[in-house]
Amino acid sequence: MDDYDVIIIGSGAGGGTLSRHLAPSGRRVLLLERGDWLPREPQNWLAQDVFVDNRYVSPETWYDPAGTAFQPQIHYFVGGATKLYGAALYRLRKEDFGELHHHDGLSPAWPISYDELEPYYTQAEQMYEVHGARGEDPTEPPASAPYPFPAVSHEPRIQQLADDLEAAGFHPFHAPCGIRLLEQDMPHSACVRCQNCDGFPCVVHGKSDAEVCAVRPALEHPNVTLLTNARAVRLETDPAGRII
Repeated sequence: MDDYDVIIIGSGAGGGTLSRHLAPSGRRVLLLERGDWLPREPQNWLAQDVFVDNRYVSPETWYDPAGTAFQPQIHYFVGGATKLYGAALYRLRKEDFGELHHHDGLSPAWPISYDELEPYYTQAEQMYEVHGARGEDPTEPPASAPYPFPAVSHEPRIQQLADDLEAAGFHPFHAPCGIRLLEQDMPHSACVRCQNCDGFPCVVHGKSDAEVCAVRPALEHPNVTLLTNARAVRLETDPAGRII
């Protein structure tokens, strides 16, 4: 492991994104992934296999504080949980970074503010090809750039619902979506706008997951190495505890 400048544990939304960001730097990066590549197969889009048979769910058992066993419905693949996420990529609101009082207690303020994080949200939206429309959502925080792609058009029934809500004085808005869709150029679109997105792996790589948008581009750089089926069990530090 001394041959690497940076070792990243996990290739999901955090680790995968970091690997792509570091890839052009020339630093020697090792990306560790506990799982393997998620198979591209017809079962990716079959509800029986995905939701009933739990084809892509880890078989491991977790335990709650009382020692009761439960199945965590967790996934270990290159790309992490983003392989099966719903691709809705909202920013936290500016207020979320401050102290908030909830029914269950106090949520302390973050050590950083939204304004400090905002440039990185913008970078992430570019990397994950987010579709959306600024100014529609009355709760959205300030942004330094528009979404890189236009909002995904509504299906006819949803468009009717949005029109009715707007007429009633509400403010419906397009959810920011991480899908690799080119509505004006469908022959070259990765996304085919199927019905099997939220909760399914995407067999055509049309979802903006961390494998497709981060890990694969990172691996195009010779200084980045991916090691799959590699489970990290402990972190070893120097005597001072400053270097891992």
